[in-house]
Amino acid sequence: MQLQAIKEYLDYTVDNSDDPQHILDDIKERAGAYLSKEQLDVIQHTYEYARDAHVGQMRLSWEPYIVHPLKSTEFLMHMKPDVATIQTCILHDVIEDTPITYDEIKKEFWEEVAKLCEWLVKVSKVKYRGEKRQIETLKKTFLAMAEDLRVIFVKLVDRIHNIQTLHFHPKEEKRNRIAEETLKIYVPIAKRLGLYHYQLYLENGCFSILEPAACTRVIKDMSKYYADRSYTTRWIKKISTILTKWGLTWFQVKGRAKSPYRVHQKLVNKYKTKDISKVLDIIAFRVMTDSVWSCYRALGMIHHEYTPMIHKIKDYISVPKSNDYRSLHTTILGLFWFPVEVQIRTQEMDDIAEYGVAAHFVYSDRHSSWESMSDSQSRWIMKLQDIVKTYQDLDDKDWFKQELNIELLNKTKFLYTPKGDVIEMPANGTVLDFAFRIHSDVWIKFKNALVNGIIKPIGFVPGTGDVVSINTFRAKEVASEYWLDFLNTPNARNKLQKYLKNNNKKSLLDVSKTRLNRKLKERKLPLLWEPWDKVSERYSQEEMEKTLLLALDKQTSYTTFLRDAYPAEWRRLHAPKSKTKEVEKDVSGAQTDIIVDIDKRLPYTICETCSPVVWDRIVARTWKTGIKVHKTSCKGIKTVPTSRLLEAHWRSANPTEYKITLVLILRNHQRNLVQLVSTFADLHIAMDNISITNQPELWASLVKIESAYWNPGKISFLVDVLKKRKADFTIKKVTIA
Repeated sequence: MQLQAIKEYLDYTVDNSDDPQHILDDIKERAGAYLSKEQLDVIQHTYEYARDAHVGQMRLSWEPYIVHPLKSTEFLMHMKPDVATIQTCILHDVIEDTPITYDEIKKEFWEEVAKLCEWLVKVSKVKYRGEKRQIETLKKTFLAMAEDLRVIFVKLVDRIHNIQTLHFHPKEEKRNRIAEETLKIYVPIAKRLGLYHYQLYLENGCFSILEPAACTRVIKDMSKYYADRSYTTRWIKKISTILTKWGLTWFQVKGRAKSPYRVHQKLVNKYKTKDISKVLDIIAFRVMTDSVWSCYRALGMIHHEYTPMIHKIKDYISVPKSNDYRSLHTTILGLFWFPVEVQIRTQEMDDIAEYGVAAHFVYSDRHSSWESMSDSQSRWIMKLQDIVKTYQDLDDKDWFKQELNIELLNKTKFLYTPKGDVIEMPANGTVLDFAFRIHSDVWIKFKNALVNGIIKPIGFVPGTGDVVSINTFRAKEVASEYWLDFLNTPNARNKLQKYLKNNNKKSLLDVSKTRLNRKLKERKLPLLWEPWDKVSERYSQEEMEKTLLLALDKQTSYTTFLRDAYPAEWRRLHAPKSKTKEVEKDVSGAQTDIIVDIDKRLPYTICETCSPVVWDRIVARTWKTGIKVHKTSCKGIKTVPTSRLLEAHWRSANPTEYKITLVLILRNHQRNLVQLVSTFADLHIAMDNISITNQPELWASLVKIESAYWNPGKISFLVDVLKKRKADFTIKKVTIA
């Protein structure tokens, strides 16, 4: 786009002598190049219908309202749109701003046009409220609500003309809000779709509203470079002569100035100055050829005549940008006193650079750019282009049919709260899922849902653009398990399941606390959370809940609390009646206070050295005189092989869980560490902790493994397995505690 075109766009004035019919005649003349006479008559009829619908309405510029849709359509004509798109652009404000309804337009102009107009009304709901976190969601909302590419095109040209006339609005705050909204939402969408031509209009229009002084200064400074068109005309002739001399038969050469908004951005963000001479690519030239091969030939010819800046050579033909932009870029020295950028591309590439996805609409060559599209294109741009891929033939304008849906975000939808906030959700989300997205106070007390003002059932699935309001009970929590049948989003299901589990956990804890209090009462000890209660003092809240649930599940006993919180009372109540070393035997001769190796009848004696008493941690060992029971800390078992150890525990307690520490030297570290871990896994012995220390002098590693396990026999078997691999493992020490 030339600088002059941007200046004319920004210098919009009202011409009262400009009859709307004259604007329409210009549109019909341009459309006549590819539409039939019957279709032109349809456009004329559409204009007359819209003119009558808007009769008496005026713009803030004091122009008849019908001028706005016609001016918007003029911007649209660059795309060579089909007749339905032209009709939609002319009618785009009729449903929203006049009494005419969807059904009336459908009756007058068919369902296709009516649907496009209705989708435009939906798109108009997308408003930027100054919250940066919502920008990306709003862009997606815009695309999802459009449902058809033509809606996006019409909305963009509608916004282009609105920005062009925005200076007529009396309120500066409103002007700035609309301009900022355009920069945050519409400009990025135009850019992502590759609609460069429209992007420039919108950027510079907003620039003139938000920073009028800077815009005026930049355009004035740029005009010094670009005022004399012969300045670039001479260069165009030079490069044309060079290309002809080297045998290039078909080409076009154009010159253009950088967009004022882009120049300003570079000055502010990159150069931190107002000196426009710092921007080296303020003028650029473009060479269009008839083939990719000719593009590379032209590049070589230009490099032969002028010195290229090597780091500025870019090949976007071999590696296109994500939006399918393809071109050769080079910056040369020697033409002017500053470097000049040259872009080389085919005519088709140029159209795609200007109009992006829309450019594919005007190509009849079915084998044009699609086969060479870059694999690195962003997924959603590729999705858009795939949709139009089938409909490239200009001879068949029926390709603009209802099937041309974006479906870009077919797994996502956008709903509104009554305050106008946008909530992004999966497409199958119900009104109950929506409640979970709002707040826990909402879904826990969910009463019913209103969708566009109508009460809907809990499992109703709203659609993009619907306004959803959730009514709640004032102080009643009603979330229940049957809701799981009406939740389609994983996040909501997880929240509900966690809530139900916590509620169930509370009930179980109440039962377990009651049983523990019963035990405490039997022993005349303080109940939980009563004065002098030592249980709640001994346990943290987390430990208390965990142990209460284990006790309820019979994985431990309630006596655990008593033993830990009241050790003196426990020992007094459960101390052995006899102080002899031998423990009383029952009538069968078996001892009864200690269970050895899960056998209640194995005879044993007590170690005289450590003398274990009730609730000491104990272990048994086999000896030539029989079985002897020791404390796990007894020195008498420190050197005893694990093969001689047996599990032992007091009858009133659970089987003992021993802590095994194994220290060994591991050679061939990388290979055998895996085998070592596998050996533990095969024997179902968990490793609680493993540490490895390199021993360079031994060409090996020192490995220390800690494991909690209740069966010493299994540990003994593990040691035997490891000993058989002497070449790889050397057991240094095994301890049990």
